[in-house]
Amino acid sequence: MSNIQSPILNAKEAARYIGISYWTLLNIVRQGQIKHFRGGNKLLFRQQSLDEWITAAEAASIKQVT
Repeated sequence: MSNIQSPILNAKEAARYIGISYWTLLNIVRQGQIKHFRGGNKLLFRQQSLDEWITAAEAASIKQVT
């Protein structure tokens, strides 16, 4: 078995990657705030898109504080 690390994560892996619950991630997806795509019935996420979402969320939080 190989140890290929895919840049594509399913919803549970994506939630763990960004440090939120699976259910919170699903709510964010429903609100259209995070890029994703479907592979059959699965929600899939690129790690790069998750990193971009984190960066945008950080920038928005800084704007709210100042």
